[in-house]
Amino acid sequence: MLANITKDVPQTAIKAISPMYQQLIDSERAKQNNTKLPTSVPSDYDWAIHPGGASILQGAQQAIKLTDDHIRASLKVYQTCGNTSSPTVLIVLDKLRRMGRGRDQVIATSFGPGIMIEMFTMRRCRDEEPVVPVAPQINRRTQVWSRLRSKLVKILEQPWSPHKLRRVDSGVGGTLH
Repeated sequence: MLANITKDVPQTAIKAISPMYQQLIDSERAKQNNTKLPTSVPSDYDWAIHPGGASILQGAQQAIKLTDDHIRASLKVYQTCGNTSSPTVLIVLDKLRRMGRGRDQVIATSFGPGIMIEMFTMRRCRDEEPVVPVAPQINRRTQVWSRLRSKLVKILEQPWSPHKLRRVDSGVGGTLH
């Protein structure tokens, strides 16, 4: 099965970012049960945006008034790897982690099949924060994430052509080659 991506994808993704951001912030306020939290603006965060193309990165940047510094990891991953499907945001997060101190708060967003958008916030762990002992269940999660990252790196190292995308399973989701 071939996957065809229309030229509407960047515009649709860009239009979704601002309302999704507002919904995310409202949700965070509700979770903390405090409507008097300081007003948050997109530029308060480092952003890990799925680099689905230059038009998506530039459009998102303009839509929510971000500088190149806010999306530096996304720009670098797009420059070096291009768009490698929706899990690319994991590579962006890894790059952002390795780029130095950055802002305390990070928002990651990814786009997937059918123009699905996911967005979440994270707080950076700093060296000066106390180290919490790791429970065995977290060790299992770490092992799973490590294996997932290794598989993703192997997939990304394979040569591919955007004209030869095909779904390799018949279930929901799957790997595109």
